[in-house]
Amino acid sequence: MVTTRQMEYRRATDVTVGGVQLDLKKIQRSVSCWALDRKFWMRHQKEVKAWAAFVVVLLVCYKYFSDGGFSAILTLSSAFQCFAFVLLVVKIVTQGNCAGISTHSLVMNGVALLSRLCSTLFFNGYLPVDKSGDWVYQAADVLSLVLTVLIHILMRTRYRSTYQAQHDKFPFILPTLIAAGLAFLVPPRLNNWLPADFAWTFGLYVESLAMLPQLFMMSKAGGEVEALNSHFVASVAASRFLAFLFWVHSYTELGPRRGKGFNYAGWGVLVAFGTQLLALADFLYHYINSIRLGRALIIPEMGV
Repeated sequence: MVTTRQMEYRRATDVTVGGVQLDLKKIQRSVSCWALDRKFWMRHQKEVKAWAAFVVVLLVCYKYFSDGGFSAILTLSSAFQCFAFVLLVVKIVTQGNCAGISTHSLVMNGVALLSRLCSTLFFNGYLPVDKSGDWVYQAADVLSLVLTVLIHILMRTRYRSTYQAQHDKFPFILPTLIAAGLAFLVPPRLNNWLPADFAWTFGLYVESLAMLPQLFMMSKAGGEVEALNSHFVASVAASRFLAFLFWVHSYTELGPRRGKGFNYAGWGVLVAFGTQLLALADFLYHYINSIRLGRALIIPEMGV
């Protein structure tokens, strides 16, 4: 039941213009939200421009260096990963610090990229079959590797004082050794040469674990995550998701020849990608909410 006071309040906040009744409170809230959104986007101009430039590069590459085949998803995956490392370089150079970046994660990503390139630069077994597999796919991985090395050097030299070593404690040597063991036990055979097949598989398994040190570091530090750091992790997540989509469709190609026996290699690839996506799920939940609400990304602090 509407009281007399409520009716008076409504009359005070309603205005009729040209026969149309306007709610001043709703208009005020809308203007306030617009102003907040505008301020949010103004604060993140660097990120918006970086994403816009990335989209333009993707469109150019798609038009001139791809046939548009399904396997181009792999090239798109590598492009997102490369863009992720570009964001880290932009962060370090523009902000003059490397806070929130895990060197352990960088090392694992570098090992994964180098190992994969030992296969894809010399063999065709795991390349996209469309035109982007001629050189664009490998070029994206080479650039990613160069950027990881550059970032690592910057973090160990010029910006060493801003590196948060106290939060970067996730052990990375043991997971890398485990990845090597798994790659040796169940490598696919698309290159028809064991060392090259091992190199590709080892790179994939290391890559599936490479973001764990970064996520651990963010959780250990807790609190607000710097925008470019969050976009870095989100770009890597997009890269992994695209690769996962490709292998969900193509994992049967990694199985034994003539279809005899269980497809350990194919399922190993799916489990590797699925595991890393699960590890990234909590971060992505907070990331998407921060974008949706126009707020800074806040990660709960780990109680360790």
